[in-house]
Amino acid sequence: MSATAPESYFRRLGEFPHRDLFEEGCKVWEAVGRLEDFVRNLVEEADAPLSGAAALRVEEGLVVSEGLLVTGERLKIASVGLLVEAGARIEPGAVIKGPTVLCAGTEVRHGAYLRGGCLIGPGAVVGHATEVKNSAFLNGAHAGHFAYVGDSILGAEANLGAGVKLANLELRTEEEKKTGVVKNIVLRAEGEWIDTGLSKLGAVIGDDVEIGCNAVTSPGALLGPGSWVAPNVTVSKGVYPERTLIRAPKPSVGHRPF
Repeated sequence: MSATAPESYFRRLGEFPHRDLFEEGCKVWEAVGRLEDFVRNLVEEADAPLSGAAALRVEEGLVVSEGLLVTGERLKIASVGLLVEAGARIEPGAVIKGPTVLCAGTEVRHGAYLRGGCLIGPGAVVGHATEVKNSAFLNGAHAGHFAYVGDSILGAEANLGAGVKLANLELRTEEEKKTGVVKNIVLRAEGEWIDTGLSKLGAVIGDDVEIGCNAVTSPGALLGPGSWVAPNVTVSKGVYPERTLIRAPKPSVGHRPF
């Protein structure tokens, strides 16, 4: 199976209710590029009451949660582009921009910020002070505490420890700053360099990946299913096979006599 195919990272993709995000034969990162339009279409086509809820305040294109909301039925706020499935839970203090879809059993905790283009799958968690932008969480994915998830995809039951950052923009040159034109992220996969076509690309986190606290992934890191990342590690961009253990080199410790 190709190292760039979605199935190489998401072995339980058939359980995800919106698996058609991944077009047949596509490279896994292409889903990031089409995510916002995909989510917007889900909201527009949804058959749901065009109304808000007492716990939610709509203001200047934002939804702000002012109380605990546990939806008993599907809820759609068309003016913002928000679709919330039955059984989702939104805690006070969460802020959501559309287009965003929260699937059944999703938990959005206090202080979370969803910046749009977000597809949060069944049973997934967007935790306290976690920011999510243009990203998909598959079934049961967790970013529980103080995380940044930008232009990324988290596989089923993947877990980000507290303070994990999935960086999505490479360091810019002076020319890029002046012109505002940022180069695309280029990856080496299967023996060749591939232009992703995306100037912003975070990480592809496979099913059951565990990332330790305060780890950082560089833009364009693709982690195979079952991989582990030790705490405080920076993961370079590139393709990592399944069940890879990524950790910092052991430091050389010198001892001086007292």
